[in-house]
Amino acid sequence: MSKQKHRRTELTAQDFQFLRHSSHVAEMHEDHGFDDDNFYHEVECFDNDMDLFSNSEYPDDDASVASFASTSDGSLPPTPDGGAAKPPKAPELKKDAAASISGLNLRVKAKKFLSKNSRAVSGAVTGSGRRSVHVKQQHHAGLVWHAQAVCDDYFDLKNCTQEGQLKQRRPVPIIRASQFFADLEYTGGKWIHRAPLNGWPGLTDLEVVSITGKVKSMANFRIRRYWNNDTDQGKRPAFPENVRSCRVTLAAPKHTLDGWSADSPGHVWWFHPSDETFFHGKNIIDNFRSLEAKEGVVEATVVSHFAHRYAKAKEGVKDRIVYHSAILVEWSHGKHCTVFELAFLNGVGGWGGRSNWQEDSTSAHPKLLKNFPAHMIAPWNSTLAELRIQDVPFKNWDEFSVYLSQHEGPKGKKDHRFFDVTKIGSAPVTLACRTQPSIATYLNNYIRHNREYHEESRNCQTFAADFYRLLTGDTHVKPFHPICQILYHHHEDWFLYDPPEGDKK
Repeated sequence: MSKQKHRRTELTAQDFQFLRHSSHVAEMHEDHGFDDDNFYHEVECFDNDMDLFSNSEYPDDDASVASFASTSDGSLPPTPDGGAAKPPKAPELKKDAAASISGLNLRVKAKKFLSKNSRAVSGAVTGSGRRSVHVKQQHHAGLVWHAQAVCDDYFDLKNCTQEGQLKQRRPVPIIRASQFFADLEYTGGKWIHRAPLNGWPGLTDLEVVSITGKVKSMANFRIRRYWNNDTDQGKRPAFPENVRSCRVTLAAPKHTLDGWSADSPGHVWWFHPSDETFFHGKNIIDNFRSLEAKEGVVEATVVSHFAHRYAKAKEGVKDRIVYHSAILVEWSHGKHCTVFELAFLNGVGGWGGRSNWQEDSTSAHPKLLKNFPAHMIAPWNSTLAELRIQDVPFKNWDEFSVYLSQHEGPKGKKDHRFFDVTKIGSAPVTLACRTQPSIATYLNNYIRHNREYHEESRNCQTFAADFYRLLTGDTHVKPFHPICQILYHHHEDWFLYDPPEGDKK
């Protein structure tokens, strides 16, 4: 009995990653309407990847990302897999494990374990007390991506069309080895892949960091490093001999740690559907300052804090406790309102421009996607966050609530998107500096102070609570759900101060 108890409370780095990733996949599963096959397939892919590549040199693999195939002309298709057959279900053992992850009992136990052993877990995963995602990312130039390089005769219906062509924009980019290694360019002591990787416009100018593979060793398997930029500088990377596939680790340019482009830091974007204008990062602030000079000052007047569950045809146990929180702000011009939310990095650009706040989100080519810059269309990363701001054509909460009620109900024939919409609070904006340029500055500061996403401690609910506290001065506001309240620490200060240079979290 004591031995069993000891085994329960000791999680390895791989166990921790699998638990956390499964929770992230489950949330996106609800957000974007994955079917069960895709959910278990995503969890299986990550588990297999951890089994294949986990060792001391890979303390924290990037979470598996969701995507969809593109058409032959490079445009974005209407469905996640481009109409191809669904991937096969994971083995029953993996499916049972994934199902238990999404159950309330294990999720609560996992959260308790993580909250009580956060320092120990971080040390187990990273070898130190710091967050693993940043230790790994800052070791190289920018955000780290992984791709699968396959031999030229590779064929698998999960990743290939019936004609044998690789599907574009896969969750983990997949590439033919002959094409990838032929396209490498040596510059500045680095081997760079310039062209979009696996059709992702946002994955360009990537530095090759390492090439690894799994090889059989006696009765077990081990990771073999075929090439590394630290030890093999000047030597051209090549596809290993006598293998069917290998993993290529790549690093994006340094600015990707702090934004989508070098001249506009900050993982925050703002979309104006009325005139179809789109800005991200610091450019949002510059745009509002220009508008203010031309059209006068616009101030935030009323803020509403609300939450909802995602519409499902049939809700499970986990579905009843997962809520998304957001903020609605009304403006002095009285023309429209704006929705503010925090979510996964590249969650909209990597999923076809779909957003619950846009009427045309179910169309093949949503208006939002048409305005997305190419460098923002990349696989999503569930360990990092972005702030999404979208204007909506409603003057106040009453009009906006009509829209919510029209899309509330079980998922089915109608375009239902929400369950159990709850207005948590509403109040006048009492913050002294509440103009649009000021609001944009606060948001850019906030995301640059901490770019991480954690389901248990930094998510949509914690941001909504922080933003509402800032705008109203109400110090009693907390995240909507009790589970998110356990590890909540308010951070209004992140809005008000520039992030310290050289130490941005």
